[in-house]
Amino acid sequence: MAALTSPRPASGRTPLPHRPELRACAAAVLAVLAVVAAAAVWDPSGLLAPVGGSGLPLAGTGGVYRWAPLAVGLPVLLLGTGLPIAVLGRASRRVFLVAWTAVVGAAATAAAATGTAAVIPLLDQHLPVGAALRFTFATSGFAAMKFLLAGPLVAAAAALAHRVGPRPAPDGPAATGPAVATGPAVATGPAVATGPAVATMFAVVTLVAAGFGARWWRGGPVGYAFTGPLIAPTASAGIAGFLAGTALFLGAFALAVRALHRRVAHPAAPLPAAAATWLAAIVAGLVLGLVDAAMAALPVSARLDHAGADDWWIATTLLSIGTGLGYGATVGLLAATATGLLRRRGRVPAQPRRTPRHRLADAVLAVVLVAVALATGTAAAPGPDAGAPVAAAGGMARLRLLPAPDQAQPPVIGDETGRQVILRGVNVNQLIDYYLRDPAVPAVAPLTDADFAQMAAMGFNVVRLGMSWSRLEPQRGVLDQAYLDQIAAAVASAKAHGLYTVLDMHSDAWGNALAAPGEQCGGGTSPTTGWDGAPAWATVTDGTLHCQFMARDLAPAVATAYGNFYTDRDGIQSELVRTWAFVARRFAGESAVAGFDLLNEPGIGANPPVSSGLLLGRYYDAAITAIREAERAGGGYPHLVFFEPSVLWSGLAFDVTPPPGFTADRDLVFAPHPYSESITMDQGLGFTIASIERNLAVSARAAAAYGAALWAGEWGWFGDPDVDGAKVRRFAAAQDRLGIGGAFWVWRQGCGSPETGPDAEASGNLVRVDCHGSTVYAPRPGFARPLSRAYPRAFPGRLDRLESDPAGAGLVFTATAADGGDCHLDVWVPGDAKPHLSADGVRDAAMVQVPGGWQVTGCATGTYTVTVVP
Repeated sequence: MAALTSPRPASGRTPLPHRPELRACAAAVLAVLAVVAAAAVWDPSGLLAPVGGSGLPLAGTGGVYRWAPLAVGLPVLLLGTGLPIAVLGRASRRVFLVAWTAVVGAAATAAAATGTAAVIPLLDQHLPVGAALRFTFATSGFAAMKFLLAGPLVAAAAALAHRVGPRPAPDGPAATGPAVATGPAVATGPAVATGPAVATMFAVVTLVAAGFGARWWRGGPVGYAFTGPLIAPTASAGIAGFLAGTALFLGAFALAVRALHRRVAHPAAPLPAAAATWLAAIVAGLVLGLVDAAMAALPVSARLDHAGADDWWIATTLLSIGTGLGYGATVGLLAATATGLLRRRGRVPAQPRRTPRHRLADAVLAVVLVAVALATGTAAAPGPDAGAPVAAAGGMARLRLLPAPDQAQPPVIGDETGRQVILRGVNVNQLIDYYLRDPAVPAVAPLTDADFAQMAAMGFNVVRLGMSWSRLEPQRGVLDQAYLDQIAAAVASAKAHGLYTVLDMHSDAWGNALAAPGEQCGGGTSPTTGWDGAPAWATVTDGTLHCQFMARDLAPAVATAYGNFYTDRDGIQSELVRTWAFVARRFAGESAVAGFDLLNEPGIGANPPVSSGLLLGRYYDAAITAIREAERAGGGYPHLVFFEPSVLWSGLAFDVTPPPGFTADRDLVFAPHPYSESITMDQGLGFTIASIERNLAVSARAAAAYGAALWAGEWGWFGDPDVDGAKVRRFAAAQDRLGIGGAFWVWRQGCGSPETGPDAEASGNLVRVDCHGSTVYAPRPGFARPLSRAYPRAFPGRLDRLESDPAGAGLVFTATAADGGDCHLDVWVPGDAKPHLSADGVRDAAMVQVPGGWQVTGCATGTYTVTVVP
């Protein structure tokens, strides 16, 4: 070591190369730049790269949203990584852990800074500043998780640079750490510095729990993941969970900050104290996330009756750790700022003398802070108004939401008479404007009245009718009345057969203008083929690649197009909002329209989850506002609004969703696409993150957090019904247990559909079409029988129990009706042979034959049971 030790220069300053902590700082910064550059070049999805991605520019036009990752996020990432190492990296035995922790925390802070900067120009009545800040910081930990894996590379570079190179003489300035303002401190031992740090953190944690921390876990954008016992410093964890979470976080923080203070010559100085506070909070946040992940994996939390085997622990582990890291980085930043300011002003004495009187005052203050945090716990989602039932005005009853029986359950879809309504049916894509692989082969089949008659004969009472923005507004500012007339004709035909219609603004991978079948792709990617949705004039991709990785929605051009939409570049989003007003005014008073599905499988954008969560919620609120204004102008009433999480939910069975409270509207239906065990990305990797039953249960928790009803907007299987039929039956049974409806994908489609291979023998799923002739095949029994099973379509009160035979006409359901309102039952039973009916608590029970089956009617009061046996 003598050869590596240099005497102190005559000037009294140690040359920078002789300062090991500064060498470590420089090495860590360079390593971070190398990791960022490598991800920007090689990440084909853009999900892992902090800046850019393969086929995505590092910065581009389109406003702050496009250049914030490079101009805001990257500097914060580098500063947050390097500064703590320079301040605390004197001890070689700690520099690896300091560097690793610093880069993880810096990644979280950079993500929050990037997201905040990106949304500042978009703050308005649809996106308040408080909601924006809460979301960007609450989700920042998911970016930090990337450096939990890449962080050791950065830390190794810092540790190596720290060890290799000349060192200053023992009596040089580096021996006592960097030159910092130490203030009036007299003693600087670790015990003296640790106590005030813990006290400051306790105050911050309890105050945060009374503020934005109340919705950090449950009630937040991933709150659905936290079921069972929760240990976290939030009132939503309950008294025991809050106290345990606070103690756990503060305990981990105290141990970490004391360990850091031991390696700093002046731990009470402002800069070292602030840096140690921040790093210790990140460690404590990680500990909190790991404990919550373990709690979520316990049988008491993870067990789900009747569920198939899955690896849901993967999702809960990722979401728990990401949430914990974001929390640690955020409260750490607040506490570090407070610590630095207090110490700089000399408000924290180096040798505080604590008398019994002081300790009593501290205890009283602690009790007050905890009481405030618990008293201001998570507010429940408002849910629908409990309006009085009214008589139906003739025709089909208007639909509305009915309040949930308790806060743990979502509201239910009902009608204006107060009856609960279960909407079950099928998706219809026959009016969608798909990309044409071959102009001579139609992508869709004609939609006729016979289609709706056949749907009704299968017991369906709803269709989810896809419509295309590219047809509604083919030229900017020009709305196509003729296409809207086609939609209205379909609604009228469905109504004539007793079918409600959900109008779905359908979009798959943005729009068919993205087709680039001849583009040269590499690195495991392939050309996008184009799908449907937005018009060409609204497709702004900034020259990004049309090459997809694993899924069409991960193509850079798709992400860029959605990113420009979410930020309303050139008024693109405003045009779709105006188009929704055009549609809503036409159907303002139409009771056969169940509601409006605002956007099918929204893309992730170029900056998820800010784009696919926060800004998606902003679009939803803008669209809802325009729809309500159009309904009022048209003399109508508020229809149900169906909204979806991003397409990642369809592909992974979980996602960072729009934050609860993104709109004040109360007529909401959460309509995810639960494709678990069907076409989710995990199926190609040989495991299942969420089983069929798990996906629906998680969706129900998410709906409850929104105060929204739950409806499966799309679901289905696409293989051999003799094999996949078993999964369809499991899905049907899970629907019955939850008492929800949904729409199977898809009724029928043309052989030119992008979803049909060029060499396919037949096209479609439920009703298949011969691609080499004109034969239209009857629905395949393996799918048709469970879809046509018996169920109560409309009934008084709330459902208590529903069990049906997915292969036959058997049914048992129990419900409890309140006094008042419509007592009439409407129960569907399939089959030609008349089944046996038993009705307890139902007056004038009767069974009438209808096309395809039987309709059970009667007047039910109190608690009643209907049993149907084939």
